[in-house]
Amino acid sequence: MINITQLLHKYDAASMFTTKPINKTISVAFYLVPEFSMIGFSALVDPLRQANNVSGETLYRWQVVSEQGEAVVASNGMSLIADCAIGQEKNPDMLIICAGFSPEKDQSKRLQIWLQQHSRKGVWLGSQDTGSYLLAKSGLLNGHRATIHWENLMAFKEVFRQVEVVEELYEIDRRRFTCSGGLAGLDMMLYLIQCQRGHELSLSVSDELIYSHMREGKAPQRMSSALRLGTNNRKLLKVIGAMEDHLEDPLNIPTLAAMVNVSERELERLFSRHLQQSPGRYYRAKRLQRARALLQQTDRQVVDIAMASGFGSAAHFSRAYRQFFNVAPSQDRQQQLRRA
Repeated sequence: MINITQLLHKYDAASMFTTKPINKTISVAFYLVPEFSMIGFSALVDPLRQANNVSGETLYRWQVVSEQGEAVVASNGMSLIADCAIGQEKNPDMLIICAGFSPEKDQSKRLQIWLQQHSRKGVWLGSQDTGSYLLAKSGLLNGHRATIHWENLMAFKEVFRQVEVVEELYEIDRRRFTCSGGLAGLDMMLYLIQCQRGHELSLSVSDELIYSHMREGKAPQRMSSALRLGTNNRKLLKVIGAMEDHLEDPLNIPTLAAMVNVSERELERLFSRHLQQSPGRYYRAKRLQRARALLQQTDRQVVDIAMASGFGSAAHFSRAYRQFFNVAPSQDRQQQLRRA
């Protein structure tokens, strides 16, 4: 039987990201994974602190949780003292996993059970950066839309086929909310404050943080190709977009040139002028970078990764990989496993 307190908790939890104002103090638990992103964690906490400061009320409370209640070392080498261990937190309305490098190191049956228990209680579960991996590993993102840091998107899609992976800044789907990391958490928490406490307070918090442009959840994680490559040449950008869409089944250079109505020679000149390399070399680098992400973030066989990256054989792939990264694919995976 559900008592009145449980019913009220479920009602409040259901309205976390709606436009219906919330009057109660919201309790947030942050679970820190070793090597978590310090800037990502700060981006989540500081908006809540400023909301309390600006309003003059305790709108939010938070507690830091670690596996055994120990201090946790962030990816920048700094340690953060935890308030309590798993299971000792005080009835959070929201629980957010803060991660960074190698989240798979922290997965455990105990963590999965703990997250699933909170899910059954109606607690909103969120993640920052690669924390989505731990939610998905616990089966708590199945059938949900979710995002993760852009470097991990490809492998995340490969491993968790029951999750609808989106390449957005942050994503909110029912009682799950995920953000891609870095300052994306700031945008997400400003949106949370706007939903719960009103647009005016959200703007005031943004001003206090000297953050003049709150991005929407559907905003891209990365800057545009034009900015990243330092060129606005439409033909070049179209060809690069086609390359990125065909990493597994590469298009040949004549086909790419025909897409933008130029000769192969002219396409070579375009790449040489703007990127100081040939289209073939650029394309191969893209495919090898995809291969490295799959190699380091999944347990797929090397031959499968070779095929998924557009190489006709494992031998051809291994030669190209060693030439590009100065290490064999199998050695690179072993080195990553040792680091983890």
